[in-house]
Amino acid sequence: MHRSRFTWLQIVVVILLLLVLPKLISEYRLNLVITMMIYSIFALSYNMLFGQGGLLSFGHAAYFGFGAYTTVILIKQLEVSLPLGIMLGGLAGAFLGCAFGVFVVRLRGVAFALLTLAFNQLIYVTAEKWRSVTGGEDGIAFMRPNLFLGGWEIDLWATLNWYYFVLIVTVFSIGCLWYLTLTPLGRLNLCMRENEERARFIGYNTYASRLLIYTLAGFFAGIAGGLAASFQEFVTTTFINLDKATDVLMMTFIGGGGTFFGPVIGACALTLINDLLSSWLERWAIVQGGLFILLVLYAPNGLSGLYMSIRERWDAQKRGNTRS
Repeated sequence: MHRSRFTWLQIVVVILLLLVLPKLISEYRLNLVITMMIYSIFALSYNMLFGQGGLLSFGHAAYFGFGAYTTVILIKQLEVSLPLGIMLGGLAGAFLGCAFGVFVVRLRGVAFALLTLAFNQLIYVTAEKWRSVTGGEDGIAFMRPNLFLGGWEIDLWATLNWYYFVLIVTVFSIGCLWYLTLTPLGRLNLCMRENEERARFIGYNTYASRLLIYTLAGFFAGIAGGLAASFQEFVTTTFINLDKATDVLMMTFIGGGGTFFGPVIGACALTLINDLLSSWLERWAIVQGGLFILLVLYAPNGLSGLYMSIRERWDAQKRGNTRS
């Protein structure tokens, strides 16, 4: 009970800090925080498969990119509102996740990973070749529309207004994903990770459950893609390529897929590390790879796992000192 209250207190403190953050940092750093929030949603959607479901996917960028393209095309061609465009981008990601999930959730291990990679490359090649719709490698540029609330018009070109818009979407998405872990479906996802055969034996339809989880993961990846495209006011095939699929895997692993907020930590850490390294070094990707190797070797459970390990040792030491 004490730890639960402490966790909620931490969440409230973080939200309050995010509300006043624009007054504490520069506009450049504020844009960096916006990037962290968007990729936090992306990493959490991937963690539904990797950390909570035990499924290693190399194709999650397909839903991120499909949601981004859907959002941009709908806003530019049909002039839909920004919130509706992002929501439809999420639904597009869910549709693609359901269509691919029909085939991939039957598999496990290497076969699952390779088939997700193949589907990701299929969407990538389609986006690259279908230039009349996607613009190919040149991509699609558009102007981020303003937000209309009743009789009020909010200028989302302003960094401050856009920051609060992304913050609202991020908090709502994280809240939904957190609630999902408390539902029977979320608990079944953990159960199937540990022993799917037992879950099937006691009467659960593991195939339908996996498909629903895969579809929901595609939905939130599409939301993140729509936000990212709206933030950059541009979408191109880099939203779908293998680099993007690897990035979300690294975010989840760095933060720790074994905990809920681990991927959020990983998304923030990787975004910050990439920003710092790219400003200091020309071949910063080599250093990034070296840091990732060290993390795999010495902190296989990610930063959150490392923190929990240090905390457990500290608590054990305190209990030992108390007894003595």
